Amino acid sequence: MQLRKTRVFLTGFMGCGKSTLGPPLADELQLGFLDLDDIIAERAGRNLATIFAQDGEAHFRALEAAALRATVPGFVYALGGGALVREDNLQWARRHGIIVFMKVPAEELQRRLEADEQVRPLLLDARGQRLTSAALYSRIVRMLGRRAPYYQRAHITVPSTMAPSMLIGALAGAVGHYAVKLCGGP
Repeated sequence: MQLRKTRVFLTGFMGCGKSTLGPPLADELQLGFLDLDDIIAERAGRNLATIFAQDGEAHFRALEAAALRATVPGFVYALGGGALVREDNLQWARRHGIIVFMKVPAEELQRRLEADEQVRPLLLDARGQRLTSAALYSRIVRMLGRRAPYYQRAHITVPSTMAPSMLIGALAGAVGHYAVKLCGGP
């Protein structure tokens, strides 16, 4: 299969399962796995929360764009939820890989994010505290609304609410099918 010659970009809202499902998907596709946020943190020598707090979101997005363009074929990449919400990033990713949008309803994202211990800078209030349940849901809906036009331009969309083992199979099949189409197969 021609997958070793391309990149697979997993996109979707935070909490949709990109970092969790990426490694088993990469194994299934016989590719490596990298998380773009980890690459950014390693290059910057700081975690994402510190980058956001000290330098702001615009600086983080610039680091993210540079990291995206430094990706190499042969890997599944978990992208940050806003990585492809810049037109230039989206166009670059569409030309250089297969974009998979992992779609999850707002209610399920809220449930997952409330249970998550990870600090997510975009889900904090003005004082740096976790949002209340109602405020979290409102923020998710608002951000999804802004990001939807970008997410919908992915090559593949998969509902990320099914059982993980079924989802890995569905993702692998969809990516493999799309890769065959790219190479002019049946």
